[in-house]
Amino acid sequence: MRRVMATIRKRTLEYAQQPLFQFLADTAVPAATRLSFAPCVAHFVMSFADLYADVLFEEPTQNKYQQLVNTHTKEDENHFRWFLADLEKLGADPQVRFSDALRFVWGTHTRQMRLLSYHMCRLGFRVEPLQKLVLVHCIEAAGKVTVDSVSKVGREFSQQTGARLVYFGPHHSETESEHTVEGDETRQMIEGIELDAATAERYSVIADEAFQYFTAFSGEMLDFARNGKKLDASRG
Repeated sequence: MRRVMATIRKRTLEYAQQPLFQFLADTAVPAATRLSFAPCVAHFVMSFADLYADVLFEEPTQNKYQQLVNTHTKEDENHFRWFLADLEKLGADPQVRFSDALRFVWGTHTRQMRLLSYHMCRLGFRVEPLQKLVLVHCIEAAGKVTVDSVSKVGREFSQQTGARLVYFGPHHSETESEHTVEGDETRQMIEGIELDAATAERYSVIADEAFQYFTAFSGEMLDFARNGKKLDASRG
């Protein structure tokens, strides 16, 4: 398992170099502009709740790896509520026709968001608990890079406007470090798992694939913010 975790760490470092994070760190760009991608991540955020509740979670179980996965899914189960609350504070919650909202969420400009959702579900659906745990680590690693970067902009936005952001603010970033799977004892236990060569290779490929989709996801976020796409964008 050390090989798999090393792959995840390597991919995490590569992911952190994506142009999105350079853009988010550019204080010459207004904080509100840097966070204007918020509506376009709706499909992933809301699907993420289903991924954790209906795909990765499994009870009853006596499997210690599944128990770890279950604990983690419960720790993250309310994040979508933070997201919905922040949309209004960011001014990204206009009144639109339901059909227009659907065109936006399923538009061509948010295709990578949806593909990320679908592929995370594919990689976690009806697989062995240890593969689920590997996927959780991939999601958390990519998520931590993204959330840490976004939260700094969220703090700027709050200082400028007085509106306290939760999903896009420091609170989200702070809770990431409190997850059970991030604990030193848990990490040591996971890295000590012995895998045969074929399984180690398969899990490493899963990590590579997961970060491939997160990278495409980050590119779409950047494109959305830079080009000022709006909620009324058509499917195209």
